[in-house]
Amino acid sequence: MPPRAALMCAAGLASPCDHRSASPHVPIADPDLSLRGATGQEAERLRSGGAGAPRRRLLVLEPYNGGSHRAVLDCLLPALGWDHDLLQLPARKWKWRMRGAAITFADQARELDAEWRAQFPDGEPARAGARSRWDAAFASTFLNLAEFKGLAGPAVASVPTVVYFHENQLVYPNRHVAEWDLQFPLTNITSALAADECWFNTAWNRDTFVEGIAPFIRQFPDHHPRGLAQRIAGVSRILAPPFDPSPFDTAQPTRGPRCRIVWPHRWEHDKDPGAFFTAVTALAREGLDFEVAVAGQAFAETSAEFAVAADALGERLAHIGEPEGRDAYARLLAGSDVAVSTAVNEFFGLAMVEAAYAGCFPLVPDRLAYPEIYPQEMRYGSSEALVARLRSLIVERPAAGQGRALAERFTIGALAPEYRVAFERLASLR
Repeated sequence: MPPRAALMCAAGLASPCDHRSASPHVPIADPDLSLRGATGQEAERLRSGGAGAPRRRLLVLEPYNGGSHRAVLDCLLPALGWDHDLLQLPARKWKWRMRGAAITFADQARELDAEWRAQFPDGEPARAGARSRWDAAFASTFLNLAEFKGLAGPAVASVPTVVYFHENQLVYPNRHVAEWDLQFPLTNITSALAADECWFNTAWNRDTFVEGIAPFIRQFPDHHPRGLAQRIAGVSRILAPPFDPSPFDTAQPTRGPRCRIVWPHRWEHDKDPGAFFTAVTALAREGLDFEVAVAGQAFAETSAEFAVAADALGERLAHIGEPEGRDAYARLLAGSDVAVSTAVNEFFGLAMVEAAYAGCFPLVPDRLAYPEIYPQEMRYGSSEALVARLRSLIVERPAAGQGRALAERFTIGALAPEYRVAFERLASLR
């Protein structure tokens, strides 16, 4: 595509404040990230995005602009209070994105920087002292940041960069691992080494990545670099991903005549849809009165499996397929009693947090990132325990909103202040 075709420029707006709820689980942000270098009146000014702050501009690099990656950017960028340039590619063929996006984005970044230097040869008045078009760059892990910086050259040489880890490839459960696939965890490692900071959505994500580096490096046939994990850990922070609560605020919880169980995930092997359908099919054989909504996206390679599982539920299937738009999705969640995850790979799980905010009782595996976020009564430890917990929730339907306070901590209104401080800190690194 032409260099400008994947580029969107927009000005950020201040976000309305949200109420925050205390919780013993995941911290909203790493305290070091929020407070270091900004205390007292200065910290409050940054948190509020108030007057007096210099106008900033952010370079956003997203090779896979879909799913949770897009959802986070859609609510974060308007709330940040910065101008931004978004370089993006459609959310498909993620392996090709990781290998090729750096070339495309480097060309676009050089073009944008050249335009800026031609327009402001004596400096940009609104950004006194700026040495580049951007004050910071924000990349997802689907970008090879090291390649991008090398190819973009002087256009980004003075720009501090952060990689946001929605996921990490060191623990991604590939079904068919070929030697070629080793490039993808290596891309995560080199991107982390090239970044000034690494932000992870959960401690579990950070810890599995850092702990997995040394075993991965030992697979090299020779020359095993030392100290990589320590270097990356030293610049790593935890900052949870935000979501936009507005569609769910306008869809008040409603309850039908029978318990509705919703599975709000894309239909792929790492979400283990088979485990979910095995559980609800077992409950259906018991004659329990309930219905099922499957709200995730199916892909070409999984559509046949998707259809077979749906047919097995018969009249109990209240909905299947990705709803048309966020408002329809919010209404579906608001009309459900229980939201279930059976994931074997989850680094945060925005879908379950949104379902909890919408009024569902969240039921998640006692593994992965979930123990950081959900209390014990919302977790199960085995497939048998999943069936037992669902059975009890069908017989005695949970009151709506039991997970709302937990989820409120991750709204954009709650997290925007921490993100403003984090980005200001990043911009101050150079």
